[in-house]
Amino acid sequence: MGIKRLNKLAAVTVLSAGCAYSPVALSGQILEARNNLKDYALVSCLIAIDPESKLAKDLNFTKRALSFMGKGDYRIVQNADTFETENDPYTEAVNILISEANRSIGYMKDGSSSRTYGCFNAAKSDVFDEFIVSQDEFIED
Repeated sequence: MGIKRLNKLAAVTVLSAGCAYSPVALSGQILEARNNLKDYALVSCLIAIDPESKLAKDLNFTKRALSFMGKGDYRIVQNADTFETENDPYTEAVNILISEANRSIGYMKDGSSSRTYGCFNAAKSDVFDEFIVSQDEFIED
């Protein structure tokens, strides 16, 4: 084999081996983690509307499955000395979403309001999206 052909073969081999670690695969993991964190916060917001309802009790199972102890995608950071929580993406996401939802309550023509609409609307807000992206550094490998 000539040197040029050997160099091409080596380049193809390196490029092929690198595909397993491509940014596309990484971004897929990040997108899935982001969506799971968004879902966790949305489910929590819906539960907060009527915590004693049958729907809320059912949604609690989903909430547990998406959280850290349910093998969620994000790690919770605690101070090693004081054990105080320094960063909990789950709690913070819920707090931000509920805060946004309270500003986004949907008002119907008959004067009634929809807190559910507020939850869904807040889940699509720029503020919430920016927070979710800011938590990427806490995604577990």
